[in-house]
Amino acid sequence: MEGVIVRRFFPRTSLVLLMCALLVGCGNSNMIKARGRITKDGKPFTVTNAGLRIFLQPVDLIDSSTYNQYFAAFQKDGTFQVKGNDGQGLPPGKYRVSMELIQKKEDVWGGQLMGAKSPFICEVTPANKEIVINLDEAKLE
Repeated sequence: MEGVIVRRFFPRTSLVLLMCALLVGCGNSNMIKARGRITKDGKPFTVTNAGLRIFLQPVDLIDSSTYNQYFAAFQKDGTFQVKGNDGQGLPPGKYRVSMELIQKKEDVWGGQLMGAKSPFICEVTPANKEIVINLDEAKLE
């Protein structure tokens, strides 16, 4: 008798669990998986013997105590992707792009492109998912 109850209960439970999994898997439809490229002298910026860290922070939070950054994965060909903290992307809006070129555990640029010092601001929207950063605009010392 107990086995019959389990068999009836299992399909309903499975259906409910499947529906929940599908709803959770859909994620936030407002999130954008942005991509971009970095150029210098009109060519893709590539790094050897160093690592490039790229962070995007909402412009309205640059000087606040709220810590909300999105990290980008830099590729050897000068491109990058911003998948967001949970892999779902980042919300639409204006972002300041900060970068560190790390070589021997030091930022080669000395923090000139970090936080409020960075001249790079982009707007990420569903229509504009590509971020283009021209390092020639940075006037690095």
